Amino acid sequence: MTEGLPLTILAALGTALVLGAVAHRLRLSPMIGYIAAGLLVGPFTPGYVADRTEVLALADIGVALLMFSIGLRFRLNELSSVGRLVLLGAPLQVAISLGLGAGAALLLGSPPLEALFLGAVVSVCSSVVLVKVAGETTLQTTLHGRLALGWSIVQDLLTVVLVVVLSTLAGSGENRALQAVASTAVALGFVAVVVILGSRILPAILARVTLLGSRELFVVAVAVVALGTATLANVVGVSVALGAFVAGLALAESDLAASVLGEIVPLRELFATIFFVSVGILLQPSAILAGWPAVLLLLLLIVLGKALPIAAIVRIAGHRAVTALRTAGLVAQAGEFSFVLATVGLQLGAISQPTFSQAMGAAVISIVLAGPVAAASARMGEWLERRAPSPAAPPEVARGLRRHVVLLGYGSVGRTVARVLQARSIPWVAIDADYRLVRAATAGGLPVLYGDAGTLPVLEAAAIDDATMLVAAISDPLATRQAIQHAMRRNPRLHVVVRAHSEAEQAELQGLGAARVITAERQLGHELLRHTLLRYGISAGEIDLILRRRG
Repeated sequence: MTEGLPLTILAALGTALVLGAVAHRLRLSPMIGYIAAGLLVGPFTPGYVADRTEVLALADIGVALLMFSIGLRFRLNELSSVGRLVLLGAPLQVAISLGLGAGAALLLGSPPLEALFLGAVVSVCSSVVLVKVAGETTLQTTLHGRLALGWSIVQDLLTVVLVVVLSTLAGSGENRALQAVASTAVALGFVAVVVILGSRILPAILARVTLLGSRELFVVAVAVVALGTATLANVVGVSVALGAFVAGLALAESDLAASVLGEIVPLRELFATIFFVSVGILLQPSAILAGWPAVLLLLLLIVLGKALPIAAIVRIAGHRAVTALRTAGLVAQAGEFSFVLATVGLQLGAISQPTFSQAMGAAVISIVLAGPVAAASARMGEWLERRAPSPAAPPEVARGLRRHVVLLGYGSVGRTVARVLQARSIPWVAIDADYRLVRAATAGGLPVLYGDAGTLPVLEAAAIDDATMLVAAISDPLATRQAIQHAMRRNPRLHVVVRAHSEAEQAELQGLGAARVITAERQLGHELLRHTLLRYGISAGEIDLILRRRG
């Protein structure tokens, strides 16, 4: 019996708030709590039952806003910056993983269309979970982090294609191949029209609303653009997800993009929460328990069916085993678009209710295991490095150096330090895991080694035994700790200067023997305080005294 929309929303969001907070305290993605909330208020558990029709209708808005925000954040330069490895490797991995998933489903007796949907579900990862597991710093500053982030960006785009193609195949009619071609042509035409015309019209409309000086009207206008384009797409026979994505794409290059994204995020998070609650409502616990072998198989496909192809592709591209396995470990889980694809399949009748529950059960478990899988893959990569050490740069780069500085990391910070040392005629050698960066540096005659700074053979190639200082400018805490441990055992007189991201990390690094640990947040706070006090007329000497007292 329907209790009314307000009660449905209250039950969904209230339960999601409580269980999402529990998941967060357990260091899990709140997404898990939201799905558990849906299970709690769904028809397959005792107690209050939320109105499924109302929740699913609200969930459609969540999907539209989620896809709109992805289009809004999409930049061609970001896609090109990840390189050919990701641009070619991610589609290849998705094809391999989809084939493995579909093949396994066919062997279990699934119809061909259901098998394709299951293959798509296990082939994509989650940008949201990726950020939770790795952290934004790792994704931006480490090679494996940048590769994993690029992989997820390409997979986000491929998900849009999968939604369109699979939705068309799930349609009625005899000649589905011809329908797929026709629907693809309509979708491409819709994309072209909205991007070409929308990129001119939509920013102009939002600019006019902005001139009114009302934030409330701007928020309403953004919602109208996102949902209006999604609805228009549905009218012309294109998926709501694609319509919302294209609307965001049309605004991505506008100078209003950042403002639009800032306003849409709260709406997106609210309705996306309801979407994940709707996934929980649709789950059948009895089907998950009865079909546990299928759940286990799908879980293995989600984790290993993605991780193994990714690791192989990255390794074949010339990167080290530890980089390949760390990249694979970060994206070896399902995510929000796995739920989107499965929900679309269920709504179109392509996926049965028990199969949907089993697939989503496997997806949830993969998200819970995302952190341990990433850590295990990193340890396995380091084990392989120790078993088969192979410094990728010739040892003569550092041959003959004495009393030199070893730089861990040749990014923006490392290069700045290196330029100053070079200008002062202080000998140095750097280590970095970005092969393209190292190749460009060595082509210019600079002493830069390619390799993982946390491995002893690479440190030996940098002549760590004869060095005076070790300057760690990388953002990988594990590699930094290992490098300091190896270096101090080989050269106890080494003076170590290292960066840290928290006070807890600072204490740990000092315990390993670091002479000076620079915490980025503290240094930033000191600079902000220095400029503030200078503005109020406090002398530089007094400011230095204040900062010294603060530590």
